[in-house]
Formats: sequence, C-alpha cells, structure tokens
Amino acid sequence: MSRILVSIIFSLLQICVFATQSDTLILDRVVLKSTLINQTNPALSVSEISYKENEIRPINFQDAIDFSPGLWITNSENQAQDNRMAIRGFGARSAFGIRGIKIILDGIPLTTPDGQSQVDNIPFELIENVEIMKSLSSTRYGNASGGVVSINTLSNLSNKYIMEAGYGSYGYKNIKGIYSTNSQKSSTILNITQVESDGYRDHSSYLNKSLFFKHTRKFQNINLKFNFLYFDSPYAFDPGGLSIESVEENRSQARDRNELYNSQESIKQIQTGVVLDWDTKLGEVNSNVYYSNRDFVGLLPFTNGGYVELDRDFSGAEISIKDKSQNFEWMVGTSIQDQRDDRKRFENNEGEKGSITLDQIESFQSYGAFALASYNKKNYSIQSGIRFDLHEISLDDNIGIDQHYVEYSKSLKAFSPNVGFIYNLNNNHEVYINYGKSYETPSLSELSANPNGVGFNGDLSPMNSSGFDIGFRKKSQNLSYSITAFYVDTKDEIVRYELEGFEGMNFYRNLGTSKRVGAEVEASYNLGKSGVLNASYTQAKYKFKNQQISGDLAGIPKSNFALEWLYGYKDFDLKMDLKYVNSLYADNNNEVKVPSYLLSNIALKNEFNFRGFYLEVGLHVRNLFDEKYYDNIRTNAFGNRFYEPASLRSFILSIKTTF
Repeated sequence: MSRILVSIIFSLLQICVFATQSDTLILDRVVLKSTLINQTNPALSVSEISYKENEIRPINFQDAIDFSPGLWITNSENQAQDNRMAIRGFGARSAFGIRGIKIILDGIPLTTPDGQSQVDNIPFELIENVEIMKSLSSTRYGNASGGVVSINTLSNLSNKYIMEAGYGSYGYKNIKGIYSTNSQKSSTILNITQVESDGYRDHSSYLNKSLFFKHTRKFQNINLKFNFLYFDSPYAFDPGGLSIESVEENRSQARDRNELYNSQESIKQIQTGVVLDWDTKLGEVNSNVYYSNRDFVGLLPFTNGGYVELDRDFSGAEISIKDKSQNFEWMVGTSIQDQRDDRKRFENNEGEKGSITLDQIESFQSYGAFALASYNKKNYSIQSGIRFDLHEISLDDNIGIDQHYVEYSKSLKAFSPNVGFIYNLNNNHEVYINYGKSYETPSLSELSANPNGVGFNGDLSPMNSSGFDIGFRKKSQNLSYSITAFYVDTKDEIVRYELEGFEGMNFYRNLGTSKRVGAEVEASYNLGKSGVLNASYTQAKYKFKNQQISGDLAGIPKSNFALEWLYGYKDFDLKMDLKYVNSLYADNNNEVKVPSYLLSNIALKNEFNFRGFYLEVGLHVRNLFDEKYYDNIRTNAFGNRFYEPASLRSFILSIKTTF
C-alpha cells in the first residue's frame, strides 16, 4: 500500500514539474466569503471546492466535500447517525451529527448555538462551491468553530425544468425535480427530492424527502436572498456497531439488540432565513435572520430512556458593517441566537413506547460581538480581530424523581483573539502565519447525557484551544497549490464513551489535554485537453494526555491522500478518484487499531440530443475495487462494538432530462 501511495505522489510531482509545458488556463482571483474581510488574501487556511452546473454532481454530502486536506468525513451510509466530520481533529468525538465545526448554508448558520449541526437536509446536488476554513475561527464565528464549512448553492440554472431518476444497488432509488427561472434582477430555484434505500446492512433502510426553495432579488443598493428548506425522514433504521468477530461472521448483519429494540430515528425539520446586504455611507451592511424547527424521535437499543422525543427551536439574527479606507479595512458585528430543546425520554419496550423517564426543557442563548481589522500594503497585510461571547445555559425539570425537581443555570464567557500576517512574494505567491483561539462548550445533548441520572452533567466543562498555521500558496496559469503546517493545543478535550446497561447511549467526559500537529498539501493542475487533476494530502499527529495515560485521539487517521481526475469532451464527462486512508484507533487506550484502506470511485455521464430533446445518462461505480473497510467507527463503544462495515462495490444508474 505504501508503494502505491509513493508512486502516486511521485507521479503528481512529475506533473507539477512539467506544468509549464502544457496548455494554460487563466485562473480567476478567488474570493472567499467565509473569511468576512481580506477575501482575496486572508492569513487563514481555507480550501475551496467548486462545481460547474453541468459537471458530474456528488451523490451525497460526503462526496461533495471529501477532498480538502485536514478534513475527515465518514458515515454516509447510516442515515440514523448522520455524517460525522472532523477538521484537524475537531468533531472526531461526535457519535452522530457534527460537533465542533460551524456549518453555514447560503449565509445562514445551520449550527445551533450549543455547537450541533446536521447536514441531512442540505441540497448537495445544487452546491456551487464550498469553503472550508481550517484555522481556529471563534474570533469570527464564536462557539464550536474549530473549523468552518460554508456552502453556497447555485442561484440559477441554464435549464428551466430538470427531471432525474436514479436506481442502484441495495434498493437505492432517487427521484428529483428542479424548477429554475431568472431575470436581470431576480432568480428562483425550487428543488424537490425523494431518496430511499434498503441499505447494505440489515436494519439500515431509510426514506428521505426534501424541498429546497431559494429566491434572490436585486434592488438599487440592496441584495436580498431568501431560503427555505423542508426535510422529512419518516424512518432511518440504525444497524448498530459490531464486534470484529461479528464482522468476520457476516459484515452485512445488524446488531441483534438494535433489531430487538427497533433502533431508528424519524425527523421532520424546517429551516428558513433571509440574508440582506446593502450599501450605506458608513460602509457595506450584511445581515440575516433565521429560524429552524427540528422534530426528532429516536429509538435506542436499551430500555430505560431508550425512546427519545426532541422538539428543537433555533433562531437567530446577525448584523455587521465593513468598509475600506486607503490601507485600512475593518468590520464590526454582533449576533444573537436562541435554542430551546424540549427533551423527553421514555422506556423502549422492544420498540414500543413505555413510561416516561425524563422530561426537561433545555435552553441555550448566545450573545456575541466581534471586531476585525486589517492594515494592507502592496506586499503585506497585518490582520487581527477579537470577539466576546456570552452564553446562558439553563434546564427546567418537568418530571422530578421522588418529587425532587432539578434546575440548572450557568453563564459562560469567552474572549477569542486572532492575529495574522501575510506577505506577497509576487502576484501569485503568498506566505502567511496565523494565531488564534477557539472554544467549545458542551452541547445540550451532551450535558443531558448524565451518567448520574436526570439533569445536566455538572462535571462536563468547555474545551479551549489555541494554535497557529504557517502556510504557502501559489497560483499560476495552470497550477495552484498550497502547503500548510499547523499546531493546536487543547485543554479539557471532550470525548464520548459507553456504559454497561446503556449500550448505544453515549456519555461524555473531559479528557485532559491534546496536542495536534500536522501538515496539509493540496494541488490542482489543468491538463489542457486531458482534463483537471486534483490532489490532497494530510499528515498529522493527534496526541492526548490524561493523568498518566497518553496516546492518539481515537476515530481519526494520522494521514490520508486523495487523487481526483476530471475529464470532459463534448457531451461526455468522466470523474475518477482514489483515496488512501491510514489506520486509526477505535479506543482511547489505543488497544484496537482499525486497518488502512484504499478506496476508488468512478462516475461518467453522456448527454444525447434527439432533435431538441436532451437526455443525460450517468453511471456511478462506488468502491470500484470491492475494498472491505468501515463506513464509521464508534469510538470507545462498550463490548468492542466499534465497527460499522461499509458496502462493497455498488452501482447507481441515473437518467436526466432537461427542457
């Protein structure tokens, strides 16, 4: 495996050496909105992934963003657990959903103030570009901003109507309809999708229905953008984690307790928001207001508290103003967010709802204010910022145990500074250094997972991080690449674990300190008529120390490498990728090592024109080499049930018509 990896890297280096001998491509100046200021040359580590309207589209969210160094994303097959994502180790502990990373869609935060994110409702088939900020970002985005993923969708399409159907292995079906219209001052997109699958493993079928509506309008000095998302997943079954003995016996089986207790989740969610930008005499004003409601029902594989009902309301507003004057650029802003979780737990009597065991209202309010400034000269820029956040956390117990009701309230404050320096060697070469701090409070779901019973876990405290990046970026006519080194020091790292009798329920505790150091490389090279070659490589160490115990953080590999080739000729498109993932540990004691693997996918499509009637036929082959690997690792699982096997070679055939 190492020989294959070395050969690939050597081939890529050869391509870079002879880049000047090939056809050239004039590259546009990249503008990065997520950095807020210094959008063309930030002293931050930021990757961008862009998609053209007519190129091969991703088939899931992991497929859409899985090509940035420093980013690790898994769990695309277990819809009951959602994608897990980590940036430089932040988020690696998450059992389901995303923690420690800020997710933004078209300028609207999807991340709740307590730091939880789900991406199951994102219209990944309409993604135009993704910005992945890997530098510590609490100065700009507050709590749980170990990294930032900012997603922008297409505002208009060249075709007014699009109908598509996809069919594939394991009972996969995908039906989609898109309506698009645009004029000089406005544009509208409506996307309706239904996806279902029987799943590779037993007890892993799911059904998702979603609607996405986006409208933009330009006035004289005002730009308005309105988004609405609706997501309905009536069922998504959870096959659970397996021991290695069970995997070797039958890798597609479900855990027996998950079937016995009918483990699954059901979700209905709406999210809507308005983004308003306008010019004033003081500068450019950016603002948004948004609201989300998530109705969740989950069945876990145990009796006491194994039937969960959660009704979550999440709202917020932000406003900022920025301006430039000669060599000085500045920005100030403020935000307010409110989260209210109505959480109930009942007995799970082998899939049937039983007596209530917990009933509490959990609240998390956040108030933040920040200032960013930059002094810019021709060859260099000094950038800095500071943010103050106040969080109010409370709990009201509605049930009580033996008439003893639990109440909890706490205030948390945080200052997050940042400073950076960037030097332009010439128009296409930049070197930068950045220092910043980040913090992450426990989420409401982590606090409510109290091993002592009802109420919040008062022993769980926020984790705080500080770190720096040193990077070099180059962009020429046909080649762009970046090399970055990073170091992060974290105190009170939060990790998850399981207890006997509550297998399938996650508890959390602070784990001393961790140190993360590594290097990231990414490159993109235009091959002229032969297409585009993209590559990324991450090499890192994620070390922790807790009392006298030290080791590697579980659930994240030390290194991974990805290579992607995009080719297009007339109406034909081809996409091939190769990904190598190094081994990782499944437990904090580093006693169980998950082996490395090499994964490859291929996709192609061709458009046919029958007298003005356009028909596009596409084929995706996933896991081309039939590799046996794991879609997810449940770190520190009780009974060594760490493994969720991934599907073997699979196929998806799609047919699309436009008019």
